[in-house]
Amino acid sequence: MAQDGYDINPTQMTATSDVAMPQDPEAESSVLSAMLISQDVLQECLIELEPDDFYIPSNRKIYLAMREMFDRNMAVDTISLADFLKSQGELERVGGRPYLLDLGNNSLALVGWRRHVEMLRRDSTLRRMISAAAQITALAYDAPEDTKEVVDRAEKMLLDVTNRDVRSSYQPIGTIMSDLFDQLSDMCENQTAELGVKTGFPTIDSKLLGLRPGQMIVIGARPGVGKTSFALNLAVNAAFNGASVAFFSLEMSKIEIAQRLLSAQSGVGLQEIRSAHIQNDQWPELIRGTDELSGLDIMIDDTPGTTVTEIRAKARRMLHGKKLGLVVVDYLQLLSPPAGMRRADSRATEVSEMSRGIKIMAKDLECPVIALSQLSRRVTERTGKRPELSDLRESGAIEQDADIVILLDRSMDEEEAARDDRPDMGVTNFIIAKNRSGALGDVPLTFVGNKTKFLEVTTHYDD
Repeated sequence: MAQDGYDINPTQMTATSDVAMPQDPEAESSVLSAMLISQDVLQECLIELEPDDFYIPSNRKIYLAMREMFDRNMAVDTISLADFLKSQGELERVGGRPYLLDLGNNSLALVGWRRHVEMLRRDSTLRRMISAAAQITALAYDAPEDTKEVVDRAEKMLLDVTNRDVRSSYQPIGTIMSDLFDQLSDMCENQTAELGVKTGFPTIDSKLLGLRPGQMIVIGARPGVGKTSFALNLAVNAAFNGASVAFFSLEMSKIEIAQRLLSAQSGVGLQEIRSAHIQNDQWPELIRGTDELSGLDIMIDDTPGTTVTEIRAKARRMLHGKKLGLVVVDYLQLLSPPAGMRRADSRATEVSEMSRGIKIMAKDLECPVIALSQLSRRVTERTGKRPELSDLRESGAIEQDADIVILLDRSMDEEEAARDDRPDMGVTNFIIAKNRSGALGDVPLTFVGNKTKFLEVTTHYDD
């Protein structure tokens, strides 16, 4: 490695000391095997590892090939990988098809791949330290008169080693306050500016001040209340206001999602669209709705049984280079734990881990993430049936991780609506049950069920 005129080969240290550089070929092969066998492991390793974490050149080339194939949306399996490496003229250099077949047949690699990833990162850090030490040694032997320069360069080399494992997220208070002042100034000059993604519901936007980057927003409701429909309404509204939306549906197919979107946008009933019983006078509205939706930056993924890691990897690609992004996950309890992870002692523990993963994803992607959640059955047994934070199903960690918790509540029939402690028929209460950045409260919405459309209830009229 060259550094300011010094051409240092840190591996020369191993020649004089007769000590091999930190490495573990078996761990490298095991990680590559797990990446070939599991798409989920592949995506997580592409996030966690760098090419230099593989010391063996052939393993490093295989990792780079898998990463390039993934970036091109190509299938990553033993046969495809061999074909790709052959096209690059690298197949025989990495050990040929026999080595790749051995990697693909090592199913036991899924058991300990997480530990092996940690081993690769550890050895890589140690090699960087050895490299930095070699350069610092060379600097010390051939130092200029000003030793402060040598010390400064030596400190920089060591910091470069640790920067990867200890990522600096701190800032001095002066810098933070300056950024805040600039933000306030911009908002005062442009009163229409929002702090985040608009929901499209004026009263909700005024209470939440937009959905902010890094926020985890949970929307909970009983089955049949309309949490998916509300999330789709919100996604479309956000897209109309300039946001790029990545919608992950673990419950419905792309076509089912598209049917709901078209019904809400065109005003044509969902049942009519599903049954294809379209009247002649409805076609212009369907065409209008289709054209309007087609112009929005909304991407839909309906992969069943996906994981938080896979969603994070896909969302990163979907929203790359986009100024304003939003991720929607429908819904949290249908997520799967990462492949190879030891199954948690209880479902609540698994949901807690996935909830924490969603919060980390929001901060990592620097965009708001909306996660829909089921409510427990006990809400229906309570007098009044008004949902509470404690009703979030299977885990109290959801309540703790979320920055905002929204609970949707509406009466399911006329008898229930007739009660004094229940919402009127057709009215859905948008309950802000938790809000780290603002006030709590209720916002009444009208739900047009046959068109899966939510509208704000007007409570004030001009004379």
